[in-house]
Amino acid sequence: MRNSEYQRLLNESLQGNQEAIGQLLDRHRPYLKFITQRALDGRLQARVDDSDIVQQTCLSALRNFQQFDGKEEAQFVAWLQKIHERNIQDTIRRHAGAEKRAVGNEVAGSRLEGLFHLETLSPSQRVMQAEDAVRLAEVLASIPADQGEAVRLRHIEGWSLADLEHHFGRSETAVASLIKRGLENLRKRLNGDA
Repeated sequence: MRNSEYQRLLNESLQGNQEAIGQLLDRHRPYLKFITQRALDGRLQARVDDSDIVQQTCLSALRNFQQFDGKEEAQFVAWLQKIHERNIQDTIRRHAGAEKRAVGNEVAGSRLEGLFHLETLSPSQRVMQAEDAVRLAEVLASIPADQGEAVRLRHIEGWSLADLEHHFGRSETAVASLIKRGLENLRKRLNGDA
């Protein structure tokens, strides 16, 4: 989405246009899902559908949109991230067992620290980081699911090939090929070739 179209949607949203708000939120769903996948550990991911957390964030943002007082994309992304962070933390608290609660919150909290730090950047850095992160999440969501997951787990989460081999139930060669195809598709889409 071009910046002018995004700004038009944001302006219409600020004027109370519910359809524009919905379109803005839909634009950020892949990014919110990406954040959720990074924030939850494997055990919790098995019990919680990340789409449910994204949906809760979108509903919360829609209900509370009148509390958003920004005028720029980076401000909207930062506001949406705060809502999403609260929803992720609430989900962790709800699903963590009594003895796992402290450990689970600590692990997820450390993963979230790196994701929600737009306030420490300059305004231009915030805009660039928000745009880059949203674009990467959109492109990852647009390539075949197994390729996107393999690229995310290997290059963003730092999983080893052995871990991926076990996760996907494929040979190391097959996993490496999956990652290679995923990176090629990612590169093509980021360069506008696809």
